[in-house]
Amino acid sequence: MIEVTRRSALAILAGGVASTGVAYAAVSSFSDEDLVRVTLEKYLGRLNMRIEHLQQFVLEFRNRNPWIFPSEKLSDAVTLVEELKLGAARRLLPQEKREDLIHFDRWVIAEFHMLTDYAWRSSPDDPIRFTGWNSCTNPFATLDPPQSA
Repeated sequence: MIEVTRRSALAILAGGVASTGVAYAAVSSFSDEDLVRVTLEKYLGRLNMRIEHLQQFVLEFRNRNPWIFPSEKLSDAVTLVEELKLGAARRLLPQEKREDLIHFDRWVIAEFHMLTDYAWRSSPDDPIRFTGWNSCTNPFATLDPPQSA
């Protein structure tokens, strides 16, 4: 029979409090850049992108789509789950939260293609740069409004 002494109970309690504190510190240290990076890496693989370019992209993305980002708690939880490669845990979320995250993922990927040179690189090893919003670069495009007859 196992006896639990007061000292061992206090040690277990202290360990639980310490591990909760460490987990909270880890989760609360996540930023928008962390969420965007893990989301992009989930779909596109490892990104060769400097932090400055990622920060510029996230700032522009947030300015263009402020309603797209999930709540801070959900954002931190998703970042932690994706960092730990436990993406299947998303199935445990309520349907509405899952749809919000899918919507966020789609917007991030679409804006990433429009605001960076990801698709224009000559090699997958080339670094990805934030380019910002570019106007149409098609030399054959007609930008004049159609004339009514």
